[in-house]
Amino acid sequence: MWSLPMCGVVMTCPTASSSSCMPCAALPVATPAQRLQVNFAHTLKWTLALLVCVWAVWRVRRARQQPRRKLKGFPVPEDYRAAGVIFYTVDELQNIGQMLLAVEDRKVSLRELGVGSGSGQKRVLLFPQGKREQEDVDFVATARREFIEETGDPTSLSGYLEGDLPSTWFPAAKMGVVFCEVPASAAEPFSQRAPAPQPEPRPRRQQPRQQEKQSQQKKPWPLQPVWVNVSSLRDALKSSTGQVATTIGLFHLFPVTRKFLLLNEVSGWLGISHARHK
Repeated sequence: MWSLPMCGVVMTCPTASSSSCMPCAALPVATPAQRLQVNFAHTLKWTLALLVCVWAVWRVRRARQQPRRKLKGFPVPEDYRAAGVIFYTVDELQNIGQMLLAVEDRKVSLRELGVGSGSGQKRVLLFPQGKREQEDVDFVATARREFIEETGDPTSLSGYLEGDLPSTWFPAAKMGVVFCEVPASAAEPFSQRAPAPQPEPRPRRQQPRQQEKQSQQKKPWPLQPVWVNVSSLRDALKSSTGQVATTIGLFHLFPVTRKFLLLNEVSGWLGISHARHK
C-alpha cells in the first residue's frame, strides 16, 4: 500500500501495479488547530489529576503538623470527694480516636434518658470513677485505685497513669478527672485478652477493711470496660436521648457522665461544637 496526500485527504492504493491504482476511501486528517485542541485537553486532564493528588497530600501533611487539641482543664482542689479517669487514643491526624468507657447497671431517671418516666435499673455508659479514701495521696491515686477495683484492669492500663497528666475539675460531683493517653495498640477489645488474675487471700489475720476488699474482689467486676469510637460518642451527645454504639451494643450515657462530657473544656477537647448541644 502507498499513500499520496491530495488536497487535504489521503489516497491509499495497492502497490501491486500502477495500473491497479484506484481511489479508496478518504480518511480525514486533523488540522493543526484540531491537534492543538486535543493536546490541550489531554494536558488539562492530567494537570487537574496531579493537582488533586497534590492537594490531598498537602491536607494530610497539614493535619499531621497541626498541634494536638489540648484539654484546657481547671485545677483539682485538695478537698475533692471523688475521682475518675478517661483513657483515650489518638489517630494519625492527632484527633481523639477512641475513649475507654464502661457499662454498669445503675438506677437512673428514665425521663433523663428519654425512655419513660420515673426511675429504673438500666445498663448505661460511664467513665471509671469512685469515692476518695483515706489512703489516697491525691486524686490520681484515687482514680487509679478505683479503676483497678471496678474493672480488674485486664490490660494493665493503670501503668500509664504516671507523670504530669492533663486533668480537670467537675464541680457538680466534686470530682477530679484525669485524662491519660495510651497507645492505639492498647485499645484492643477486652474479650481478646485474658481477665486479670484474682488476688489470693492472705493467710494472716486481716483488718475488717482488708477482708471487705477481698470479699468484693471475689465477685464479678462491677464495670464492663469497652472502647468507644469518639465519632459515635459525638453523635450521641447531639441529643439528650442519643445512644452510643459499642462493640457490645447500644447504650445511653449515664446522665452525670453526659453532663461532664458537655462541659465547655471537655467538649472542646472532643471537638464538639457548642451549637450542636441540645
